[in-house]
Amino acid sequence: MPRPAARPERRSRRPGPDRLKIIYTRGNRTETLASIATLRKILNRFVAHRVFYEVSSRNKRGHEFFSAKNTFVVGSIEIVNRDYLTITIFDANNASHSIEILNPAAMRIYDDTLGKGFAVSFLSEGTGGVESRCYLRDEGEDGEGIKERGALEKITLPQLFEYLEDITNADIVGTKST
Repeated sequence: MPRPAARPERRSRRPGPDRLKIIYTRGNRTETLASIATLRKILNRFVAHRVFYEVSSRNKRGHEFFSAKNTFVVGSIEIVNRDYLTITIFDANNASHSIEILNPAAMRIYDDTLGKGFAVSFLSEGTGGVESRCYLRDEGEDGEGIKERGALEKITLPQLFEYLEDITNADIVGTKST
């Protein structure tokens, strides 16, 4: 009995994690993302950490380039796969600030550089040869020192001088009474 002809392998046209390539810089290997849970596990390393990010886009020939950079503390990460993969990273200290990554083609993981934080970059290619990239680098856990520094940045310079004067006067009064 003759064997049936092998069916040609069909590539999934459905966008989402089944098409997202993961590129590991350590070992220089590439694989396809297994599941949303795997992606969530990778990205949850950023939650409650201060991250540096850069979002950039350019034409393949290097023209029409823009870049935006900032740091913030990641409050939460939402991953949705309906019509296409959407990754939203929310700022813990500013509800109106978030990064949204739509249907990335690849995610590069940088975890081999000692002394530098864990980092990932999402790469997308749009129509007309436009490439977009979102780079995230872990800058460390959000500790009490960061929160205190944030509160100090909110006061004005006259308020700071008034606070210092109060502290200085309290020390002088404390020494005279002993």
